[in-house]
Amino acid sequence: MIDPHPLPVRPADLNAQDKEVYLRLIAAAHFHDRDEARTRARLAALAYPDPAQAVVDLAEKYIDQEQDIRDIRALVTLADLLGQTSGKMIVFLATPTPVPTLTPTLASTPTPRPTPTPTPLTPIPTSTPTPTRTPTRTPTAVPSPTPTRTATPTRTPTPDPDAPFGVAQSVPLCDNTNGGLLRIYIRDRLGVGVPGAEIAINWPGGTDKLFTGFKPEIDPGYADFQMKSGETYQIELVSEGTAGSPPEVNIGRADLCPNLPAGIDPSWQIVFQQGAGGP
Repeated sequence: MIDPHPLPVRPADLNAQDKEVYLRLIAAAHFHDRDEARTRARLAALAYPDPAQAVVDLAEKYIDQEQDIRDIRALVTLADLLGQTSGKMIVFLATPTPVPTLTPTLASTPTPRPTPTPTPLTPIPTSTPTPTRTPTRTPTAVPSPTPTRTATPTRTPTPDPDAPFGVAQSVPLCDNTNGGLLRIYIRDRLGVGVPGAEIAINWPGGTDKLFTGFKPEIDPGYADFQMKSGETYQIELVSEGTAGSPPEVNIGRADLCPNLPAGIDPSWQIVFQQGAGGP
C-alpha cells in the first residue's frame, strides 16, 4: 500500500493565476486591517522580483477589465503603500472631504446707557427787571421711526456623511456639440466631485460600466457615455448607496429639442449628489 503525502506548497510555488488570487487577498486584508508589517511579510512570501510593480500591474488589469470596485480600491491602496501609482489608479485614491466644524458666534454684551446728571438751576436776581415775554411756539414732536426687524437667515442642513445619493438633476442639453452625449456628475454632500465611482449604463441591447475621475479637467466626479437615438438607457450608481429609482433617458423624442439642426441629437446631463432626493 502507498500512502502519498503532498509536499507543502509555499505562496512562491503557486502558478501565475493563483498568485494573482493570493495577491488580491493580501490587498483585501490590508485594506481591512492596515497592518503594514503583516502585509509586507505576506508580499515577501510570494517572492516577486518587484512586488510593487506586480501590484500595479494587477490593479491596472482589474481597472481595464472593470472588475469589482472593492478589489480595485484595495489593490490601489496597497500600491500606494508601496510608493507606486499610475494615472489610471490615482482616481481611486480619493481623500475623504473633512466634515466642517461650526464655530459658535458669541452674543454681543449690551453697553449700559449713562445716567444723566442734573444741572443745578442758577437763581434769578430780584433786582433785574422782568423782560417782556415773547410768545414761544411749542415744537411739534417728531415720531421716532419704528425699527425694522431683520429676518434671521434659515440654515440649510448638511446631509449626513452616510446619506444615500439621489438624483439632483436630470435635464436635456439642447446644444449642437457632442450630440447624444450622456454627461454624468457624482458629487458628495458638500458638492465636491467623487472620483472612482462606478456607474452602470443598461439598455435593452446591452450594458456598460463607467468610472468617474478619468477627465479631471472637467470635474473629478465626471464621466460620459455616447448614446444612440431611440434607445432607452437606465443609469445606476453601483459603488455608492442610492435612494429612489435609477433615472432613465431617451433622446429620441422629436419635441425634446426642436431647435436643433436635423441629424443632431440632444445630449443629457444627470447629477447624483449625496443627500439629494431625500426627505
